[in-house]
Amino acid sequence: MISRPVFSYTIASRLIDTAAFMGTSRRNDVERIGKSSRGGVIVSERISRMPRYSPFIDGLLSDSSLLQKHRPTESANPATAIRIRKATDTELTGGKEITSETLFPLVRGGLLYAVDAIDESHRIAQQFGDETRSHWQGMIHRRKGDFDNARYWFRRVGSHPVFGELHHAAAGVSPDMAKQSSWDPYLFVGLCEREKFGDDHHRGELIKLQRIEFDALFDYVWRKSFG
Repeated sequence: MISRPVFSYTIASRLIDTAAFMGTSRRNDVERIGKSSRGGVIVSERISRMPRYSPFIDGLLSDSSLLQKHRPTESANPATAIRIRKATDTELTGGKEITSETLFPLVRGGLLYAVDAIDESHRIAQQFGDETRSHWQGMIHRRKGDFDNARYWFRRVGSHPVFGELHHAAAGVSPDMAKQSSWDPYLFVGLCEREKFGDDHHRGELIKLQRIEFDALFDYVWRKSFG
């Protein structure tokens, strides 16, 4: 018996953000696009866009200039990085009660990562050692062009709870990732390494994957920080 694919709101919302990142105008009603696990069918429906995090974070993540560099050497928006650094926990949460004091700092670290403040994000990711922080460190080292270290941290992750949903989203923009049975961080590292050394055929695809990966991990960190 073939189970029917479940198209979760978290997947849909990440794909909405990716569409915004790719230049789609923001509007109340947006196109929800998801990749089904049966035969590569594309499922679309109209849904209303609702705030997903806090006003501070929703506004920041709506910036279409985020995550457009694979290997940033400086913050894409220093003023925004300062805002993130100075924001109180209440501003970040929108008043929600934090239930994971160890994981919540990655919310700030993730926002710094999104504006290419890589070193600051790295310092936060190093504070504790679990699979989610290890994955963030792998992402950071990949963007630093430190590919062997990226692979080391992804080995420490093994499998992550978000990989299944992440693969659904990634398969819609990457033929290489669609061939895999799940999200493959090593494949992504390898493609980025090839791009660094002159193979730029996949550059657009890699930029999309980078945003999809961020959206999925950030969403996971947010949810786990509150429940």
